[in-house]
Amino acid sequence: METITVDVFRDDVYDEVAKATDYTGAKLLAGDPGARERLLATDAALGELGLFWDESVTAANARLGELLVSGSTKEVSVLPVTTHSGGVPGGAVGPVRPVLSKVAYEAVIAVSVSFDRSLAASVQSSLRSFFVDSVLGRWYRLCSSEESAGCFARAGEWLDCAERLLYSRKPPGRVQ
Repeated sequence: METITVDVFRDDVYDEVAKATDYTGAKLLAGDPGARERLLATDAALGELGLFWDESVTAANARLGELLVSGSTKEVSVLPVTTHSGGVPGGAVGPVRPVLSKVAYEAVIAVSVSFDRSLAASVQSSLRSFFVDSVLGRWYRLCSSEESAGCFARAGEWLDCAERLLYSRKPPGRVQ
C-alpha cells in the first residue's frame, strides 16, 4: 500500500464558517432582527470553541478508520512562496517569504497502488468541506438554529465523497 497526505487548515475552515454564519444571519434578518449577531461566528468565538474542531477530527478519523495511517491536529509547515518579476526577461525570482506554520488536520491515508493520485486534491477538498459543515453544524446547534441538521447531513455526504474517492482505482493500462 501507498499513502497520501491531506492537510485541512483550521484557519481556512474557520474563515468559511464565519462567512456562512454571517450570510445565514443576514438572510434571517427579516424574521429575526437579532439573528445576525446571534449566529455570527467570530474568530475569537471559534478560537475558544476548539472542541468543535476536535470533534470533527474524531469523526473524520472514525469514518476513515481502516484507511487512516494517522490523523491528528498539528502544526504544518507551509512551503515558501516565491514572487516573479513581471517585467524581467526570464522571470527573475524575487525575495522568498519565510516558511509559515499553520494548524491543520493532517491525515496520512493508505491507498491502493492503483489509486489515481490526481484525485488526492479532491479528497482534500471533500475533507475540507466536511470540516466546514461539521464545525458549522455544531455552531448552529449551540445557537439553537434549525440550520444544524442540514449542515450535519452535508458533512456526512462530504465524508461519503472522500471515502468513495479513496476507494477508486485507475483503470488498468494496456500492456504493449
